[in-house]
Order: sequence, then structure tokens, then C-alpha cells
Amino acid sequence: MALGKGHSLPRTTLGEVLRGRRFPSKAFLLTFVELCGAEPDEIRVWESTWNRLAVRYKVGEPAQRPDGTGRMVPYDGRRAAELEQQVTELRERLRQQGLAVERAARAWTSVGDALRGEGHWSSAGVVYGAVADLQRALSARHAPAFFRARCGVIEVLAARGRYEEAEAAARRLAEDCATSLGADHPDTVTAQQMLTLVRNPSPALAGATVTESAGAEAAGAAVTGATGPGGAAAPVVVVRSAAVPGPRGPRPARERVAGGLPTIWNLEPRNPEFTGRDTILGRLRERFGQGGASVVQALRGPGGVGKTQIAVEYAHRHADEYDLVWWVASEDSSLVGEQIAALAVQLELVERGTDTVTAAAVTKAFLRGRDRWLLIFDNAEERAGVSEWLPGGPGHVLITSRAGGWERIAAITPVDVMAAAESVALLQTHCPDLRREEAESLAGELDFLPLALCQAGGFLSETATGVGDYLALLQAHPAALLSEGDAGDYPRSLAAVIGLSLDQLAQADPVGLATVRVCALLAPESVPVRWLMSVEDIAAGDDEPIAALAEVAADEMRLRRAIGTAVRFGLAKSNRDGVRLHRLVQGVVRDLLPEPARARVRRHARALLVANAPGDPEDPATWTAWAPMVPHVLAVEPTTPTDLHLRILACDTSWYLIERGDADAGARLTRALRASWLRHLGADDVHVLWATRCLARALREQGHYEEARRLYDDALPRYHRVLGGGHPDTLRLAHGSAINLRLLGQYAAARALQAETLRSYRNVLGEDHPHTLHSANHLAADLSALGHYDEARRLHEDTLVRYRRVLGDDHPDTLRSANHLAADLVALGEYAKARVLDEDTLARCRRVFGEDHPHTLRAATSYTTILRKLGMLQQALALQEETLTRSRRVLGADHPQSLRTARALCETLHHLHLLDRARELQEDTVRRCRRVLGADHPETRGAEDQLRKIGEQR
Repeated sequence: MALGKGHSLPRTTLGEVLRGRRFPSKAFLLTFVELCGAEPDEIRVWESTWNRLAVRYKVGEPAQRPDGTGRMVPYDGRRAAELEQQVTELRERLRQQGLAVERAARAWTSVGDALRGEGHWSSAGVVYGAVADLQRALSARHAPAFFRARCGVIEVLAARGRYEEAEAAARRLAEDCATSLGADHPDTVTAQQMLTLVRNPSPALAGATVTESAGAEAAGAAVTGATGPGGAAAPVVVVRSAAVPGPRGPRPARERVAGGLPTIWNLEPRNPEFTGRDTILGRLRERFGQGGASVVQALRGPGGVGKTQIAVEYAHRHADEYDLVWWVASEDSSLVGEQIAALAVQLELVERGTDTVTAAAVTKAFLRGRDRWLLIFDNAEERAGVSEWLPGGPGHVLITSRAGGWERIAAITPVDVMAAAESVALLQTHCPDLRREEAESLAGELDFLPLALCQAGGFLSETATGVGDYLALLQAHPAALLSEGDAGDYPRSLAAVIGLSLDQLAQADPVGLATVRVCALLAPESVPVRWLMSVEDIAAGDDEPIAALAEVAADEMRLRRAIGTAVRFGLAKSNRDGVRLHRLVQGVVRDLLPEPARARVRRHARALLVANAPGDPEDPATWTAWAPMVPHVLAVEPTTPTDLHLRILACDTSWYLIERGDADAGARLTRALRASWLRHLGADDVHVLWATRCLARALREQGHYEEARRLYDDALPRYHRVLGGGHPDTLRLAHGSAINLRLLGQYAAARALQAETLRSYRNVLGEDHPHTLHSANHLAADLSALGHYDEARRLHEDTLVRYRRVLGDDHPDTLRSANHLAADLVALGEYAKARVLDEDTLARCRRVFGEDHPHTLRAATSYTTILRKLGMLQQALALQEETLTRSRRVLGADHPQSLRTARALCETLHHLHLLDRARELQEDTVRRCRRVLGADHPETRGAEDQLRKIGEQR
């Protein structure tokens, strides 16, 4: 037998071992184990037994020394008996394991026979092949089950037209049987018969087609069985058959009533209120039809976006394309196997009560060899909990999940909120009486989240609540409200979904929970990861999640993993800009935080913003950092008077808004800041004074000069009293007040105050400080308004040179100074020089600020005046019409800058002799000037003179 296995044992060694003279080596025992029919690498019990015996032998081994004849002294016979007993036990254990393998092989071979008997040739081939592979892997001895399985492989190959492979398999089987059993053994004879039949198939039945359904009868005619060894079915006839078509894509159902569902079906009823999502459903259908890697698809998105409902709708919509549709609730991965086993019982592949592992394995093998099935793994948490249950093969698998990481096994289809039109349609499905504008408003406030829309629709219809009242409740009590209302076919309310995810996140990653809480107290915009890393320097207090966040602040990878965990639980989204929470998620998270904890997190969020303050809001280099900061500052209740650093950040935020041309937002913020701080801190507090200066400037930019003047007049004495006349902040307020006086038409008073301010600036800050240059620039504008053009020009030229050297050519203050100088040149009749300067200034404004910024609009109006002076009337007209349209849209028709642009356009229309248009526009402008600026304002009087000239020419 050893020679048959390709091994040999030295006779002297064998004799010494059997007589107890020598302890067997591991190499000796290895050959013995292989002779027992076991694969040593797979069954390692022999090695552990040898190790145990070797230790005992070595410890108790007497000294071995040759006697006088040179022979070894014999060992004690007791040790030989002990060794024999151990070897006997080892052989018995190996025999028992071999019997267990054979029993499993018989069971699986029976499954293959059953599948083949029902005409499921592909599935039978998979099972037979697995049993044959098991024999090869274990080097198991010949047994009826293994023999039958190898015969089954040959039958399936022949039945599916793969004759060369069938012949090769039959030849190997015949050779193996002859070697191990002998040429006369019945199994060897049967194997030789199969080889002959595969080589020479029955001509009478050649060309028959064996399929998976009605072809079962053909299979019975083509392959008939007799009783072989051990009662196994042995083949007697094998015929050549055409290859099975093996369709991969969906096709019409067989023998089913139109509109009927598959026999194997466990889905919930179709949702009659399902709306929209046609793009996603179409993408799923298209990918499934392509086959290949797309037979497994994953719908991925946060909780509440409708992934489950899309999966249900897809299954119902395409039910006629499947013979089997099975829903697997996958939130708890430990229960997935039981649901796959239940499918095996439904398919009658196993008896009820069969262990899960066997039942699931049979199901996977069954599905792997056929198509027209759909498995849906709903709410899967992780890839590992699903991938082990995927059958493979040509059927379809659809996964829904909040988590990522499915790319390795599935084609991903992202699912986000609904489109606006779909959201409106869904709301009106719940509430048919809801007006479209109401539905649009409500859908927008709910961010088009399907679950929230269903709940809102249910709440409105059940409680007869109006949309306005609902939105007020949503603002005040989001968690409570989002727990109410019929969620339709959704298993949980939105608040419950979010609460459950928070509990899971708290267990999985406290740092992720802290991140979600901090982001919940900020705006529903991206929070840069580098901001979260700054919490290392911020005291966490006794808040455990915040303390956990502070501990890992310096570890970017740990922090990003925590964010990934929050994303996986559907509580956050991440992108290259950072991490953000949906506004409804934020509302629920905030509501679920007890007030003491909420106050601690809010304090931390504020400190995080202060630590990442972008810097000087007048410096354009900081604007890209200010843009994402503003919404978060507004979200942390900046009017709170108790936080000194937050007050500074809030004032800088309002100044940034004004600098960027959004005076309306700046005015709203500073009004709120000043009102709150004034009540708690008093009118002379430095931050109240700062807020007053910000508000006065915002009003000035809005064109509300009188209101701004009242603030300046009240604040300037306070600044002198609190900070002193020479303090830079006092000088800034005086400078702003002087600008406002000029805009009010009080040119002499403006010149006097600005001249005094400039002298103080030069003494305190120096000639080239930016604030000194601001004052000089506006003093020159006052001189120009008073008609002192030469003096204004000289001061503007000197200031522009300094601006360019100190701040650069593209700084907003440099560009404003260039505009002022161009106006001086026009007034002096130097139109060519003015054109070159203003043309360059307008181009820079467009590049730095954009087309709609107030600075750009002023530059455009200034440039059109030069074009008109140069006689380029058509170019001036086109640009003025465009600029007036922009100005009215951005600033409003009554803004002083819009009125100046309208007056410039009237001048051009007048020169083009378009007198009717000129008169109509000028009459409107005069009315607006009187209302906005007052009848005595110089610009109002100028507009009236212009209107009179137009009338005279007519």
C-alpha cells in the first residue's frame, strides 16, 4: 500500500518501531497517516498526538548506550505497549472523521440527485462538483458518495454539451478507480462504460436539449439511471445535447397570471403612496439587464431618504421578471442566515429544522445555477454581514444601506433627498387639499427628505394643522414633532431612526458622537475637519464625548475614522470640504440633548469657531475663509453677551458681510447684536460701541444716510469718553461719520471732520497706514464735491500711489481710490487718461468682486460716464442699461447708487435724442431722489435740473 501511495518505509525502521526499539519519527508517522486515507495538512490531530507522545517519551527516556556487541539497549516493553495504544486511538479518530466526511458527501450527493431529477442541471452540477472537490482536497478514500458525485459531474457536462470536459472527467475517474480498486471492481467497470458512452453518444437522441424546466422530461430520456454501488444512481445512457441557452436577463414569467406575483415571495404589499424616483428605478433596471458585476447593486444613502421603499417598489414593478423574490432584513447580521434557511424550506430544498449552515449552503448552491431570482438585503450595516450570503450566479441582489464600503461587491446607486417636484407630489398625495405653494414651502423646510415628508403629510391630514403652524412647531420642537404623524410604510418615525442611530454611534465610537453633537449646534453646512482638530486647546469640561473628541484632536486619521463611523450610521455626510449634518438631523440631535449638555456643546462649538477665526475681514485674502465661517457664527446665537471672544468674532463677521457687498445681512446681524448687548452691557460698553459702528456703516451702504447719521452722532461722544479722541477706533468712527455727511450732501462739514481725522491718523498711525489712506482718499472726494478738482486730483494721485505700494493693485481700497481719481480727471476734462484708468479699474473689480458687487456697479457707472464724454454713446448706453438692471436687482430701485446709474443713463439717452425715454426715466428718478435723499439734497437738485433740460429740448 505504501508503494501504491508513492511512499516506502525502511524495513529496519519499521521493524524497530514495531518491536519497541525506536520511537517513530514525524516523517514515519506522516507516511502512516497518508496510508490511512487522510490529508495531513487538513487533519492535524496526528501531529499534536505525536508531539504529546514525543515529550513524554523524551522526558522518561533512559540513557541509550551500546552494549558490548554494539547493539542498542532495548527499551522497556511498557513504552511499546503505550505507543501501540496511542496509535490505535489515532487511527480510530481518523476513521471517525473520515466517516463524518463520507456522511456529508452522501447528503450533498443526494441533494444533487434531487436537483437533477427536477431538471435543475446547473444547480446539480454545482453540488456534484463541490463534493468531488471535497474528495480531492482531503485526499479521501474511494467511497460510493464520492463516486456518485464524480459521475454526476460527468452527466451534467455531457447534458450541457461540454463533451471534451466530460470525456476528460470520465477518463480520470476510470483511471482512479482502476488504481485504487482494481480493473474488475464494479465501479471501475461503470466508469469505463461512462467513458465509452461519452465518446460515442446515442445517435438516436443526439441534438436533444436539456433545459432547467420542461427539459426535465428530456433529461429523463437522455440520462436514465440504474442502481449502482451503495444504492447510488449510476448512469447507463449519456447523449450529446445542445448547449443550454442560459438566459441572463429578465424575461416574461412562465405560467403565471398577468400581474401575479412569483410563488416564492415574502415582500410587504406595494406602497400605494410611492411617488417619483423614476431615475433611480430606471438605473437599477438598466444595470440588472447588463448582467456581469451589476447583478449585485446597493442603494446607499442616509436614513429617511427612502431606500427601502425604492427596493419594494422595484420588486413590485418588475415582479413578472422573477420566479423568486426574497426579502432579508439585514440590520442584525446574525439573523441573516436564518432568513436564507427559511428560503430553503420555502423552496423545499431541506426539511424544516435543518441546521442553518446546511440549509443556507443548499440555498446558495440552488440559486447559483439558475436565474430569474431577486434577493433584497435591507438595511445592511456592513459588507461582511452580507457578502458571505451572496449566492453568485446570474440572479439579482439588491442591498440597501446607510453605510459605505460596498464598492467591492456591488454597483452603487446613491440615494439622496427627493426632487422638489416629487416632494410636492408626495405631500399632496397625503394632503390633496394642500396648495402647491404651501407644499413647496413645507418641502423646502423639510429639505425634501421622504420620511419627513410622509410624517408631515400624515400629521397635517390627521390634525388639521396649517402649514404655518407646522413650521413653527418644527422650529420649536423638532424631535417631538418628527416623532408624530403617520410614517406610512416606513417602520419608524424620523426621530426614532435618528435616536436609534445615535445610540448605535455612542456604542461604536464616542468621538463620532461628539462630532455629531458639535455639528448639530452649528449650521447645516460643511464643518472643516481642521476646525474639529482645534478642540485640543479647548477645555472639554465634564462632557465625556467632547472630552473624547479633545483627546484625539491631534490625530487626524482617528478623527476621520470617527467621521466615517458617523457617516456609516447615516447621521452625517462627508465631502472634501468637511462633514455636515442634515438640518432635520440637527434639530432632533439638539432636542435629544438635555439642556445642561446642550449648553456645554454649544460653548464648545463657539470656542471652536473663535479658535478658527479667519482674521481681518477687510483683507480680501481672508474672504475665502470667512465665507464658510459666517453661517456657523449665525447658528451659535452670537447675540449672547457673556462670551467676550464670541462678541469679537460676531462684529468681525458683520464687517465681513458689509465688505463683501451684503449690507442687508450685515445690518440684520448688527441690529440683533447691538440690541442684545445694549440691554445687558450698556451703551458705553466697547463692544456695544463696535456694534454701533458696524450698524452705522451697514446703513450707510444701504443708502439710509439719516438713520446712520443718528447713530454716528450718538456714538462719537461715547467713543471720545470711553476710548479717547486719539484711539484708532474713535478715528474710524469719525472717518465713517464724515463719509456719511458727504453722502448727505453736507460737503463742507464732511471736509472739516475728515481733515481733522486725517491729521489725527497721521499722528497716531503714520502716513502709510491703510486707515490713514482711507481718510485721505475720502478727504479728496470731499474736495472734489466742493469743486476743488486740482487739489482733489493731487491728493488722490498721492493716495493711489501709496495704496498700490501698501495694499496692492487689487485691494478694494485701491480700486475705490482709482475710481475717485478717474472722476477728478473727468471733471478736469482729461477724458483719455480717465478712460485708461477706469477701464483697468472696472476689469479688476469684475475679477476681484464679481459683476454684481456694489464696487463693480459703481466702477461700471463711472466708466460709462467717460464713454459718453468721449462720444461713444452706443457703448455707454449698452453698459448703462445692463448696470442699471443689475443695480436694481442687487441694491434696489431706491438705492442712491441705482439712482446715480439711472441719471447717467438719462444723460446718454438725452445725447442720443431719445427724449421720450429720457424724460420718462428722469421723472421716475426725480421722484425717487426726493423720497430717498430729500428735496434739498444736491443730487436731487441735479436730477431736477437734468429733467428741465430734457423738457426744454423737447
